[in-house]
Amino acid sequence: MNREMLMLVDALAREKNVEKETVFAAVELALASATKKRYTGEVDIRVAINRDTGEYESFRRWLVVPDEAGLQNPESEVLLFEAKEQIPDIEVEDHMEEPIENVEFGRIGAQAAKQVILQRIRDAEREQILNDYLDRGEKVFLGTIKRMDKGDAIVESGKVEARLRRDQMIPKENLRSGDRVKGVI
Repeated sequence: MNREMLMLVDALAREKNVEKETVFAAVELALASATKKRYTGEVDIRVAINRDTGEYESFRRWLVVPDEAGLQNPESEVLLFEAKEQIPDIEVEDHMEEPIENVEFGRIGAQAAKQVILQRIRDAEREQILNDYLDRGEKVFLGTIKRMDKGDAIVESGKVEARLRRDQMIPKENLRSGDRVKGVI
């Protein structure tokens, strides 16, 4: 699975025009989500993918809490004195990790992982498009009218669709689908 993992990340990063690190983070989150389904209760799982080999490791994590606070969630918290028995230099608010077996994906686990990955990549795409437009500042853009909607024009410019409201158009201007327009952002 290691070579396939690297090819998947590379292909998704190129196809969706997002950074590889974003795709790796999405895959790690998806693998952690699928691994959590094996456990009952609210466990904290972390998955680490080696960026060079594609191998991944899964870890169950516990948050170290002060002894006097007590455990609010025993599945994901450990008291400081118990943690110090295993790791002498651990502090409060650190995480104690234990390696666990990597999960074998069934059909449902793979489908859930796919949904998590695609959602994270969509979010990264939206953020990148927004940043591209924010970097432009007040500039003129060229777009094509895609359709008219209740007097407003839906303008397509590159990967982005924008609504040109009727009150922002030139009075008595008659726009139709397919017309090219210039606007100011």
